[in-house]
Amino acid sequence: MSAPNPPRQAAGSAGSLQAVLLSVLVHAAVVGLLGWGFWRYRAPKPAPQQLAIEATVVIDKSTTPAPAPAASVAPAPAIQPAPTPATPDTQVQQRERQQREQQLREQRAHEQQQRAADERAEHERVLREQREQAEAEQQRREQEAAAQKAAAQKAAAQKAADAAQAAKDKARRESELRAQMAQEERINAARGSAAAAEWLSLIRDRVTRRWIRPASATHGLNCEVNVTQVPGGEVTHVEIGSCNGDAAVRESIEAAVMRASPLPSPSNPDLFDRNLRFNFRPDE
Repeated sequence: MSAPNPPRQAAGSAGSLQAVLLSVLVHAAVVGLLGWGFWRYRAPKPAPQQLAIEATVVIDKSTTPAPAPAASVAPAPAIQPAPTPATPDTQVQQRERQQREQQLREQRAHEQQQRAADERAEHERVLREQREQAEAEQQRREQEAAAQKAAAQKAAAQKAADAAQAAKDKARRESELRAQMAQEERINAARGSAAAAEWLSLIRDRVTRRWIRPASATHGLNCEVNVTQVPGGEVTHVEIGSCNGDAAVRESIEAAVMRASPLPSPSNPDLFDRNLRFNFRPDE
């Protein structure tokens, strides 16, 4: 009765091995499906292309059936598309997009740097103009101050020169006045001297010798004679003042004075007088 047991044990062992292998294959398939799904999920999706479709809807009211009442049917669940693996074209587009973004960032950074440089240059230009204006204003003020100082010094020097010239002129006038007063004193003293009377006597005698007596001249003739002469005795003008003779007598005396020119010079130069006056008395 115990002989059939070994085949049963062998069959049971074979069935257990098949169950283990099947379990391993199932698990491997599950793991593979999970890995493939994860890879598809992580891969970038290509941008969907939109096709422009122009359509015209024509509704025929006569044949359009009335809409059926909406049935209360539960909406079908949305089917999620499986992730597609990245193609070489997608990778190229991604690199180009990254390059464009990098170029855009670099361009924006360059523009920001350029704006900052322009702002710094403008700020420096404004500061330079302000500094130049301040320097020009300071130079103008210094020039004005120097000009005012020079003008003040020139005015002071001119004032001092004018004062010195005025003092010199005053001293000269005082000196001339003193000399003139001294000369007049000498002249007055000389003209009241015997030398002056002698000089006038010489002049009267010289005129009398040159006088031609007219027939109308009476005895006791006395005429005042005014003579203008220059140094050296040259007569330039004769005028008869009070006279007890007629016109012929006056003319004869004037002619005699002109013929007597040049008149005798005085022995003392102080006696000389440009306007000489004496009395003509030929009968004395």
